[in-house]
Amino acid sequence: MLSMRRPPSIIQFTKILGSLAKTNHFSTAISVFQQLQARGIAPNLFTLNIVINCCCGMGRMTLAFSVLAKIFRMDYQPNTVTLTTILKGLYLCGSVEKAVRFHDRVLAHGFHFNQVTYGTLINGLCKTGHTSAAIQMLRKIPRYGIAPNVFMYNTIIDSLCKDTLVSQAFHLFSEMLAKGISPDVITYNSLIFGLCLEGQYKEAIDLLSDMVLRNITPNVYTYNTLIDGLCKEGKIKDAKSVLAVMAKHGVKPDVVTYTSLMDGYCLVNQVNKAKYLFNTMAENKVFPNVQSYNIMINGFCKSKMIDDALNLFEEMRRKNLVPNTITFSILIDGLCKSGRISCASLLLVEMHDKGQPANIITYSSFLDALCKNHHVDKALVLFNMIKDQGIRPNIWSYNILIDGLCKSGRLKNAKEIFQDLSIEGYHPDVWTYTIMINGLCKEGLPHEALAFLSKMEDNGCLPNAVTYEIIIRALFEKGENDIAEKLLREMISRGLLQG
Repeated sequence: MLSMRRPPSIIQFTKILGSLAKTNHFSTAISVFQQLQARGIAPNLFTLNIVINCCCGMGRMTLAFSVLAKIFRMDYQPNTVTLTTILKGLYLCGSVEKAVRFHDRVLAHGFHFNQVTYGTLINGLCKTGHTSAAIQMLRKIPRYGIAPNVFMYNTIIDSLCKDTLVSQAFHLFSEMLAKGISPDVITYNSLIFGLCLEGQYKEAIDLLSDMVLRNITPNVYTYNTLIDGLCKEGKIKDAKSVLAVMAKHGVKPDVVTYTSLMDGYCLVNQVNKAKYLFNTMAENKVFPNVQSYNIMINGFCKSKMIDDALNLFEEMRRKNLVPNTITFSILIDGLCKSGRISCASLLLVEMHDKGQPANIITYSSFLDALCKNHHVDKALVLFNMIKDQGIRPNIWSYNILIDGLCKSGRLKNAKEIFQDLSIEGYHPDVWTYTIMINGLCKEGLPHEALAFLSKMEDNGCLPNAVTYEIIIRALFEKGENDIAEKLLREMISRGLLQG
């Protein structure tokens, strides 16, 4: 087009820029615009709006403002689209305060915004965690001649529900109804999600009935939210009742529905029912995804059905489903817990080969398996190798290794690893101290254990019943009855033992 003797009008070039912007080829669109500028082809306001959108999409707000300056230099008047795009760009970059200041400055210059702009503003405030500011904006917009709409209310209600401020969300819901703004399926979905987060399942089911009474058709997301929440609480019977209502209203279960139910069955140790559900998915033309396989593999591993878990893993490969880090971590943990360390090692190698390096959770499973199978030296080598790879051990991995060393009578090494905790900036937790205290007591050193108990409390870590019981038993065995009885009274005063 540029090489033609008489290049087409800017309208044709703007169509190309618009297509590039819609497909997120922002840098290409800006490059094309620069070529137009170099050839002296003057842009119109539509062209410049598209370029501003591309700049915002790339997070290049300085460039977006320079294009806005160009609009003024060319004697164009920026329209609502121009200004709304810049507002949205500022939010995407996390510049919430700049966006609010820009809004106020634009209003002061006599420009006006529409419902779309304020919907964008409120959405941006909510998405960046400024829900209170979004509510204030909702209260202010009527003075600008803008009526709040269902989108604005939905955005704030959703944000409040995700922050577990469900009572505030219902207050806004009541306000909507009082103003004659009809809620839609999105409003109800957000409220049902919030109630499920709070464990208020009866209220969530009542709200589902309210939807139907208002002739608002629940969608698959509505039912999935309820089913998933109930399953996570182990309320499988209630979840199946919701599934029956779902079928009655002609809403077909999807992969999320089945996956939630499978997860629920696995949580209540009914892995065979989960397996049956998994096998019937395909009959209903619903195909398992990676998460579905992960849940089943995890269920099998927890039920010590390792061969079933491995078979599912192989099935994933046959179906060209790529196992993710979670899949490998679950299976490696299951293999380690069943003592099949060599098989777990092969999977670890495969993880690396597939570009999915193991994380500290996966390595901690190996550490645990090595320690429990009396391979403490190998566990120490692995622990140091993890650190050399730049992977930071967590408190769980430290506890595993310290426990393994103590149980192997390697108290000196355990103390060294314990000291390493503070060097690495970690604070020992109640189990770290309890493991060390148990190790000292087993070596017949209850007075050193008492010193650890004092150190524990000095560091603001309160001992639990297990900690006390270990020391008290060791003191009685050593004939230190007075100290043991004193600790017993301390336990009772702290409510850790009934008198």
